[in-house]
Amino acid sequence: MAGRVSSLTPAKEPTYDILIEDADGRRLWLESTHDLAMAQKRLPFLAAEYPGVRLILWNHKTRTILAQTDGY
Repeated sequence: MAGRVSSLTPAKEPTYDILIEDADGRRLWLESTHDLAMAQKRLPFLAAEYPGVRLILWNHKTRTILAQTDGY
């Protein structure tokens, strides 16, 4: 009797993170997404919610900063 084999694919990690950079330069996670276009649209919206704070959009796999807002 042959058993049924199921293949479970691991959950895909989001690639793009939006981070808050605090006054000490520490980066604190705010949100993540798989979609770069969505992350780019979210950045100005979040910047309006956190005036004067630097927000960073980066690819956490390559650690490349893709965009950032003005802030400390």
